[in-house]
Amino acid sequence: MRPDNIIVTNQSGADLNDECLIYHHHQRGADELPHRGLKEFGSEQVPFKRFGANQAFYYVMLIAFFLFETFKEDSLPDILPISSYATTVRRRLVDIAAKVVRTGGEIILKVHTAIMERLKLDALWRRCRQAPPVPAT
Repeated sequence: MRPDNIIVTNQSGADLNDECLIYHHHQRGADELPHRGLKEFGSEQVPFKRFGANQAFYYVMLIAFFLFETFKEDSLPDILPISSYATTVRRRLVDIAAKVVRTGGEIILKVHTAIMERLKLDALWRRCRQAPPVPAT
């Protein structure tokens, strides 16, 4: 903490010590990060003129964002940080140089060896083909 900072709060209580107060002061912007992630994933503006269409668009965008976040947690934990935004995932995982080749009735994605190793595409492919078990609650 800088010596010229003053933190004014209306919180009181015996459990509110200096470290706790500073921690909560530093976390005050963390509430907005999921909103930033959603805006970056989709768009900040709705595309239609009618409320019903925009509502449907927004709900579909929320579902897609949830699936994206789930994919990051299930398939990318050792490849990209979980806190990565959609743009980062797109730039590092999707925007790669590759060639799609059809031969012998198969479709093959050819990538450079360095990309294959850096992104662990073989492990990622296995993870995407095998759904992780859903824990029973």
